[in-house]
Amino acid sequence: MDTPELSVRELDVLFDQSPVPMVFVDRELRTRRINAAFRRLTGLSEEAVIGRRPTETEEADRLMDTELVERTLADQVIGQGVPVVGMRIERIVRGVRRIFSWTAYRVAEKGRVLGVVNAITDITGPAEARDRLDLLERAGSQIGCTLDIHRTADELAALAVPELADRVTVDLLDAVLQEEDPASADPGLLRLRRVAVRDAATEVTVDFAIDDLITVGATRQPAASFWRVEPLLARNRAEMSQADVPFSHLRPLLDRGVHTLVAVPLAARGVTLGAAVFSRAEDPRPYEQADVRLLCDLAARAAVHIDNARLYTRERRAAVTLQRSLLPRAVPQVAGLDIAWRYQPASQAAEIGGDWFDVIPLDDGQVDLVVGDVTGHGIRAAAIMGQLRTTTAALLRLGCPPDQVMPQLSAVVATHGEEAGATCLHAVYDPRSRRCRLISAGHLPPALRCPDGTTELIDLPAGLLLGAGESHYPAVDRDIPVGSVLAMYTDGLIEQPGHDITVGMSRLARALAEGPAQSLDDLCDSILATLAPRPRDDIALLLARTTT
Repeated sequence: MDTPELSVRELDVLFDQSPVPMVFVDRELRTRRINAAFRRLTGLSEEAVIGRRPTETEEADRLMDTELVERTLADQVIGQGVPVVGMRIERIVRGVRRIFSWTAYRVAEKGRVLGVVNAITDITGPAEARDRLDLLERAGSQIGCTLDIHRTADELAALAVPELADRVTVDLLDAVLQEEDPASADPGLLRLRRVAVRDAATEVTVDFAIDDLITVGATRQPAASFWRVEPLLARNRAEMSQADVPFSHLRPLLDRGVHTLVAVPLAARGVTLGAAVFSRAEDPRPYEQADVRLLCDLAARAAVHIDNARLYTRERRAAVTLQRSLLPRAVPQVAGLDIAWRYQPASQAAEIGGDWFDVIPLDDGQVDLVVGDVTGHGIRAAAIMGQLRTTTAALLRLGCPPDQVMPQLSAVVATHGEEAGATCLHAVYDPRSRRCRLISAGHLPPALRCPDGTTELIDLPAGLLLGAGESHYPAVDRDIPVGSVLAMYTDGLIEQPGHDITVGMSRLARALAEGPAQSLDDLCDSILATLAPRPRDDIALLLARTTT
């Protein structure tokens, strides 16, 4: 059965009744036909369009870049026969951003090009929805990359400019930055500090600089909104003036050309931390409620990360303070040894660990050098470390030899549960015999630089980790020539991601051999600078040079 061909009249009806706006242009790019959907979209009559090229229709230039359209039609669609499929075009139409999808394909009959059919669809709504979802997805990976308050605030500002704002400022309560409880801030007064500024016009600098203090009376309506965690929307300059924006001086904003803004409190876990102000100057669109919802979502995500950073910073500082208070403020002067030491907390996001050292003179003229490392991080590790150091000193001063101290320390660690553990290394030096007794509980071997400059890692029985159960800890006696340097350390000094720990120990031996020979303090600094300029974990380093 033959399929009947559509008549020209039927094709005309199909073209005209299509719900998709359509335009047919000839080989010279002059418009020959438009349909009703195109007239409704553009508001253009047939008289304004028929017979004209896109660049000859002034009103059409509002909707699309007509020069781009003509180049694409001539070179690509007609010239090469390559269609345009769903090209996205953004334009500002009567002050409102519009997004169009443009499709164009060549029409030919018996090898002769007749012209091009164009379909233009306004996808502003769906496209903006996709943009918002894309922005929220990017926010998940671009905001909160570190546990740093200032950097997190800047990541929020960077994400919003220029897609959502021409200018963003982020202000946090001074109490947050001073590591105080923000909930205890004076409700009658906002004391904020600027922590991030982003401006699409990078040469423009207005209002407060980074870390400037901003004080606002909470009797003003926006400040009350701040404490109630409500966003403030001003869609034009008049509303901005009436709102009496509290987070920056209004005059500089108006001078900057800002005509619309949204001020969003930053709140997490029921606590207000600060505020972010998003504003537009070059972008003519006023903010709408949909924008406010999106900005509130972004601000809420940033606030959680800022609060995490705040809590982390507070806990880390407490752990550092606790750990430093539990370490010796100074090491005693002992006969037969020069001693230098360093304790260096981690410089990155890792929490403080339980590294420690001590120098304990014994009644018989000997001295016990101790280095240890509690597994885990944070205040708990520091507290266990303090118990171990105190127990060690007490037992040694009561005359308990190190090989008997180790089981006692293991019992202390075991009381903290199966997940707790620690390593420890004792080096008991007798200046009269120049002998050193070394005992290890799972700790890294000490390094020795001999007077001739050669270095070695002293081989020791590793012993069982403290807290892992009852064990015997064998001792190794070693003669230490006068002028030798014994180096005891924790794993943060030599561990590197992706490298075997033996590589780090070899680097330590080399750094010990090549470091300054005269000053032990200089040698400490040289080893740290060479092996761990930005340590990922805590480091305890103890150097002892024999003098007699």
